[in-house]
Amino acid sequence: MATRALYNVRPDKSTSCIEERSPSMSGTRSAIQNRKRHREAVVTSIKGPVAFMHPADIGRLVVKSSRRRGARLRPNYAAGEDGVDVVKVLMATDHLITFEAFRPKGAIDTTHQHPDHHSMVYQKQGRVRMRIGGKAFIVEAGDSYFHPMGVVHQHEALEDSVRIETKIYPAGGAIASWNRLVSASD
Repeated sequence: MATRALYNVRPDKSTSCIEERSPSMSGTRSAIQNRKRHREAVVTSIKGPVAFMHPADIGRLVVKSSRRRGARLRPNYAAGEDGVDVVKVLMATDHLITFEAFRPKGAIDTTHQHPDHHSMVYQKQGRVRMRIGGKAFIVEAGDSYFHPMGVVHQHEALEDSVRIETKIYPAGGAIASWNRLVSASD
């Protein structure tokens, strides 16, 4: 059986042989299948529970919207208050949580920060006044915004609003952290 050489191409265009091996269709196929399984495991290995996520949706690559129902969220930093958002989790992995949140006109959350995650948000509907650090912004439907980990922020709904938010946990542990964050909810 013929061998195949793998080469490393350096920035100066010179090459060096990294390894030589015999091609094997079954070996190549199984390596590709293993990579695919590993990538899918990012989602499919999640066992839950995930607060505000339908149990049948946990660990799925595709989540159908018909199962989702929103519930009022009261974060642990505002345990003495009524929750201002109605939330439904759309997808969860060990490094991110994506959810949809409805906030009625006039609702404003407690100024707060998150020590373990960044948030990236798409404003789907309505208008909000968003305070990030020392700056205030008016965010309208179709706009996006980001508040980095550890930065003080606050949302005030100027109209009934819906946002799609992804919380990014660089160190992992997203589900455990999310469940703690929303632990004050009923």
